[in-house]
Amino acid sequence: MELSNKKISSPIAIFSGILIFLIIGSFFFIALKSAYLQEANGKIISLLEDGNFDEAMSLIDELALSNSRKNNDLLQKFSFIPFVKEKIQLSQHLVAIKENLEKINNGTLLSAMIQQEEDSLSILNNLKDNLSYFEKYNFPWYKNKNYQLENWLSFFGEKEEKNYLILFQDPDISRPTGGFIGAYALLAFDRGKISLKGDTIFSLEEVFLDKIIPPAPLQGIGDRWLLHDANWFFDCPSSGQKILSFYSKTEKNPVLDGVIFANIKVMETILEIIGPLEIKDHNLLIDQNNFTSFYKGQVQELAKPAPLRQKKNSLPSFFKELQEKIKGCSLETLVSIPKVLVRSFEEKDLQIYLVDDNLEYFFDTFDWTGKIKESKNDYLGVTFNLLRDDFTEDTREKMVELDTEFSADGEIINYLTISAPNFSSKEKLIENYLKIYLPKGIIIKGAKGSFLKSGNNTAKFENFYNKLGYQKDEELLLIEENTIRDGKNNIEIYEEEGKTVIGCWVQLSTRPFSLIYKFPGNWKQFSDWELIVQKQSGQKTKFSFELITPKDTKIVPSLFPFNQFIPLENDLTLTFQKEN
Repeated sequence: MELSNKKISSPIAIFSGILIFLIIGSFFFIALKSAYLQEANGKIISLLEDGNFDEAMSLIDELALSNSRKNNDLLQKFSFIPFVKEKIQLSQHLVAIKENLEKINNGTLLSAMIQQEEDSLSILNNLKDNLSYFEKYNFPWYKNKNYQLENWLSFFGEKEEKNYLILFQDPDISRPTGGFIGAYALLAFDRGKISLKGDTIFSLEEVFLDKIIPPAPLQGIGDRWLLHDANWFFDCPSSGQKILSFYSKTEKNPVLDGVIFANIKVMETILEIIGPLEIKDHNLLIDQNNFTSFYKGQVQELAKPAPLRQKKNSLPSFFKELQEKIKGCSLETLVSIPKVLVRSFEEKDLQIYLVDDNLEYFFDTFDWTGKIKESKNDYLGVTFNLLRDDFTEDTREKMVELDTEFSADGEIINYLTISAPNFSSKEKLIENYLKIYLPKGIIIKGAKGSFLKSGNNTAKFENFYNKLGYQKDEELLLIEENTIRDGKNNIEIYEEEGKTVIGCWVQLSTRPFSLIYKFPGNWKQFSDWELIVQKQSGQKTKFSFELITPKDTKIVPSLFPFNQFIPLENDLTLTFQKEN
């Protein structure tokens, strides 16, 4: 009987030994794995503490945390141990963040939005949720990342549908924000789901019945201020507000949340990425090579009265096919679209105005809003406006030269010269209306090469406008009532958005325009000198700057090439310091 009990107890002892061995081994594995996770997490946390977010995400693969989920099953069983649980949660959140970022960067997010999938914004929401884990660490970057996500979710209509009016501009017929507006599209985000439809701008103007007196320079090409010329202010928020006020009077739905100014170059680039569009209803094949001619042909034809039109309106079909084409794009193709859009914003081929002040401020941090900038010292913004009613184009390169002289007695005198080389007799005769934005309070010393149209057009047509019941725009009225008409220098002087504006007509290929003006203040009061130059969207402009100082005053050497023409590809901020 005792022998039998010994035989039975032996297997139990062996099993118990194996079980103890497995438990000890598991604890060793947990300890080793936890130590590895602690070391890996520590390296990443150190990077995050220093604000190196992108570098931290790159390190996840290098430390093999992306594969940790395979090993976490066993770890998870021991998650009741506090230090194990903390290591697991940290690595899981890190991996989840990286996976969400990859889905954003590889086109998965855009694909979900284009395909109008339910919960299209789940990737952004998951990213936000996983990032929230790091709030307790009080990293400086956390609030910034969370702030960005909240604003993108708002822009994409997470809580309520957002609708934006895209206005397509032709810079060859220049206007302050870019060019003549010939078409529009309504871009909607409904909890991330994207929809797009568009048409000629004239289809909106057909239901815009208000009769508003246009700015005086525009009165030579039309007796009403309409949507296609509502981008009259260099400051995009000001033009955006004016456009929204005009749109609201069309009684069209939906109510808009913002305006996006898009030069037609942007559409060319998108077509280059996604390939040609086949518009079967009109027997057309549109690609990056023929889009511009197609677009301009449509705008010019549809500007005619309906009985005189020889071509059908193909723009609604174009925008419909554009959405369908993008829906069918691969992830590899979709990846390129956000990159193109970002570059277009940086080069001012895209500019945005948003009704929501928080979103407007958010996009302004990227410098995408086309807002007139405040400069500590000097400022220059030159806009060329081709105001004709026959779709004449101006593709000339413009040359803008500014010399700033610090005189021995402390005066600051600016010498501005604007010209445009011509390549044909037709180009030589092109007239532009210049709007030159300068610091408030400058004193005009002289101007040459400009002229004013005879009389004040608004006064000239006062009786005409009164008889037909035209309205005066309040913003324009305020500007025009305070406009100084300088007959000696053939310029107009007024104010917009806190800047002094010089308005005049020029023929830049016949005679350059030159302006001499005194900057308010004494340069000896400044330890450094800042000049901000803002580019007019869509214009091919070259800029040259020279800072002239007395012999006993030296400027700290900089990399900026003085007295050389450089392409004005984006806004410039130049700062120069005096040597002690």
